[in-house]
Amino acid sequence: MENKDNKTQVLETVKLTNYTKLIGEYPCQIATVTKEGLPNLSVASDVIVLDDKTILISNNEMIHTPDNVVDTQNMVVCCFNEEWAGVRLTGKSTYHTKGQYFELCNQHFKTETNTPKGAIVFVVEKVEGMA
Repeated sequence: MENKDNKTQVLETVKLTNYTKLIGEYPCQIATVTKEGLPNLSVASDVIVLDDKTILISNNEMIHTPDNVVDTQNMVVCCFNEEWAGVRLTGKSTYHTKGQYFELCNQHFKTETNTPKGAIVFVVEKVEGMA
């Protein structure tokens, strides 16, 4: 289905592994809302695709996003390249400060100057391609 006004196309099946390079190499914008419905926008560059429906996002410096994930679970993530082509992902998220996902963040993203504070696991329900 294509919306000709803004060149956004809803993709029929979620296959995040088709976008591994885009999601892993470019900063992603993360939109959440508070339990009162107030919007929040964050940027993350420590992001990996785990499988066709799941993304792991390391919380290194986010302030409001972790609370919003715990309170509402709703999230939208946009990733695009320098030519403004990309994807908008909509789904539910959970926040982890211990366990396998937190350990995975530490394995992938911990450096001398960067220590993950938590891990966001984002399960994508809808993928829209953006031209």
